[in-house]
Amino acid sequence: MFPFFIGRTPTHSEIKLASTYFYDKTMCKLAWKLFLPKEEFNLDHPAANPLVAGKQPPLKCMPPTITVVAEHDFMRDRAIAYSEELRKVNVDAPLLDYKDAVHEFATLDVLLQTPQAQACAEDVSIWVKKYISLRGHEFSY
Repeated sequence: MFPFFIGRTPTHSEIKLASTYFYDKTMCKLAWKLFLPKEEFNLDHPAANPLVAGKQPPLKCMPPTITVVAEHDFMRDRAIAYSEELRKVNVDAPLLDYKDAVHEFATLDVLLQTPQAQACAEDVSIWVKKYISLRGHEFSY
């Protein structure tokens, strides 16, 4: 839902929101340093930046992917670009964009009761139910 991408060349949102809250450039770089093997650390590693020219994974093989972004999300531009690229290769990849919100707003305990988180939960639920109904399954509560 909330892509966590970065790259060597900063995007507009990465410049504008470089040091605004918890998920800033420093924290994002640290996360990728901890995730990637030391000898492979590179902000344009395909896992960190799946749209880097010549290194991207075969996006047409990706499953349906819902992308959630927020107005104050340091990583929003890359997430939007990723969603657009998925749609270009006919992957069902809706983009949900929420105003007055930050990265992971719909999963952070302190923000779960916000109108944005509530709307996101409903929007994601509708999308997931569509795929379950297409596969002949039913929800049980």
